Amino acid sequence: MEKELKLILEGLGESTAKSYKGSYARLRKILELTDRRKPIKNLELEFILDKIDEVPNPSTRHSVIVIAKKIFPYGENKELYDPVDDKIKKDKRDLQVQKNGGLNVTLPTYKEINDAIRKETDPRKYITSFIMFKINTRNQDVALINLHKEKKESYNPERNHLVLDGNKVLFIRNKYKTFKKYGVKKNTIAVKKFADMVRKLLGDKDEMKLFTQKNGEKITDSSIASYLKKYIVLGLNEGKIIKAVLKHADDEGSYDMLRKISNNRGTTIAVLLSEYDISNIKEPTEIIKNEKKD
Repeated sequence: MEKELKLILEGLGESTAKSYKGSYARLRKILELTDRRKPIKNLELEFILDKIDEVPNPSTRHSVIVIAKKIFPYGENKELYDPVDDKIKKDKRDLQVQKNGGLNVTLPTYKEINDAIRKETDPRKYITSFIMFKINTRNQDVALINLHKEKKESYNPERNHLVLDGNKVLFIRNKYKTFKKYGVKKNTIAVKKFADMVRKLLGDKDEMKLFTQKNGEKITDSSIASYLKKYIVLGLNEGKIIKAVLKHADDEGSYDMLRKISNNRGTTIAVLLSEYDISNIKEPTEIIKNEKKD
């Protein structure tokens, strides 16, 4: 088991390796492999895929089939993998449609979220909600922020930064999900209330972390989402905010806004539409018809 897992994790980054390790353990459980001496590679791939296909949750199926492909290469087993992959994609899509249909009814509107942020008086709640809503960030982007009273020559590359510049604030992101692909991102926030909130939170300090645990350490990855939720208006979370923003972009028919969200978030437009757009609840048709006459 250990040798097989070591080969699977070879060359992976820390975050990906952690995810794959969990998926490997999950696949062994699905296959009822309790003997640690027995590797997955000793089983027949057809048996493995049959067991994966029995798992109800399509996201779980997806996570473990990735591990199967590390052990039994896709190129050599395409005919076995493709039907299972296609079913996973369809089931994930159906589940997303079901979730999005419910969100379309219950989600606050773009205006309601915007108004709630404008009225917010708690500095941390205002800053967190503003950045997630206006700059379309993920939880980690906010959890790793340092506040600065004035500009410096350099900033900690392992943290993100809000730097006061008069009535403006420079937002520098070094740590976010797709950093390796898109590099450092910078936004200038030219909103006086935002600058005032940063200034209020800093008080007499020249620099401080926006969020820490009681012991001064950073918020752990596993608790970021639950920790930040109390600092977001209307009881929302990161996922619901991005969905509300995308719905607004769809309602406005604004492709320019969609490109802005994609750039801010470091996510392709295709991913945004498939994973987060709550108006995107039907598969696109391949049938071409004549347009209706007025």
